Amino acid sequence: MVKYVLAGCSLLVALAVGSLPSQAQNPPSAPAQSPAPAQSPAPANVNPDELKKFASAVKKVLVIAQDIENQMVQVVKKEGLTEQRFSEIHQSRQNPSAKPAQQVTPKEEQSYKQALSQLSQIQKDAQVKMDKAVEAEGLKIERFNQIFAMVQKDPALRQEVRKLIQN
Repeated sequence: MVKYVLAGCSLLVALAVGSLPSQAQNPPSAPAQSPAPAQSPAPANVNPDELKKFASAVKKVLVIAQDIENQMVQVVKKEGLTEQRFSEIHQSRQNPSAKPAQQVTPKEEQSYKQALSQLSQIQKDAQVKMDKAVEAEGLKIERFNQIFAMVQKDPALRQEVRKLIQN
C-alpha cells in the first residue's frame, strides 16, 4: 500500500498523535526515508532550545508527509489502481509467497510499474524537503536523529515534545 512507502514518516506522525512505536515497517521501495533515529551514541541531554527546534521541525515534516501521502494516493489512482490493489501487487513482488487476491493482469502490471516509478521520485523529493525543513529550524540531520532517538526512549521527553507540537 502507498502508506508503506511513508512508514518513515509514520514515526513522526505517531509522535505527534500519541504512541510512538519503536520501529516502523520498512517502506516497500525504500530508496529514501524520513529522518530516522541514528545509531551513534547521543548526548544524554537535550537543551530546551533544541527541543523547541526539534518540535518545530517535526511540525513541518508532518505537513510535508501529509502532502506527500496525498500525492502518492493520487498517483496510484491516476494509474488506475486502488491503494489496496497496489499494495497486493507490491507485496507479491517483494515476497513471492504473498500471492495477490487475483492474478495480476498485464495492464495492472504496467500501471503498478508506472506508479512505483513515480512514487520513488516523490519519495526522493520528500526526503529533500524534510531534510531542508529540519535544517531550516537550525538542526543538523544527525542531531535531529539523536533527539528523535532520545524522544523514543524517554516518555517524559516525548510528552514534552507533544506539548510543544500542539502549541
